[in-house]
Amino acid sequence: MSRQPDAPKPIDPPKRVLVVEDDAVGGPQLARFLESFGYRVDLATGEGAARARLAAGRFDAVVLDLTLADGDGYSLLDALRAGDPLLPIICTSGRCDLDARVKGLRSGFDHYLTKPFEPEELEALLARELCRGVHRGAPRGDDRPVPDRERWSIHEGERTLVLDDHLAIPLTETELRFLCLIHRLGPDTVTRSAVIRGLGHSQHYYSDSRLHAVISRLRRKIAQATEQPAPFDSIYGAGYVWTRITRSGGG
Repeated sequence: MSRQPDAPKPIDPPKRVLVVEDDAVGGPQLARFLESFGYRVDLATGEGAARARLAAGRFDAVVLDLTLADGDGYSLLDALRAGDPLLPIICTSGRCDLDARVKGLRSGFDHYLTKPFEPEELEALLARELCRGVHRGAPRGDDRPVPDRERWSIHEGERTLVLDDHLAIPLTETELRFLCLIHRLGPDTVTRSAVIRGLGHSQHYYSDSRLHAVISRLRRKIAQATEQPAPFDSIYGAGYVWTRITRSGGG
């Protein structure tokens, strides 16, 4: 694997990627390829080694082989999602049948790549996942309305919630993580426990009143800045859900 002449410039600052792959040849080759694009790559050759790396530091994305000598990848996926529901996780697998792909995506992988795959495709998926907050809701080149376009967008890189592509509301890290989580999992309702895991704290850290205070402050901030309702609802006894508010071709 060699870097192509038209490859993008190295990432600045470099994103840290954990590659979990027990192929003695393919794993190091893939790691070197991603490093040529400017990623900081840690290579783990099994589930146990991956858990040790994850316990020692934070990663921006994970590339996970589904079939490992010491595990099937799904238990590691569950642990990753419990720790950070927003972490980009790309599955690589030799199984290409529809049932396997559907199971992988429903289990929580962001993408499911079947082997053999072109490394350029993997890098493109990684780049898109890592930059999705920057590109989501980017301003248009003109002011013409787009039919049924969602009014609210989240700019992760700038840590803002944006209304109609121009009114930006600054967010705290906690508010950003909350909105990204319910937006990513919408239209499904996100349970209170899943929200707490997404915020990076234990169940004991957030009492009902503390979590309610965080959500209430965010609602007030949005209402004061826009006089518009927040783009999420509380479902009594269930959790929170993103509300997709669109503008028609005439507005």
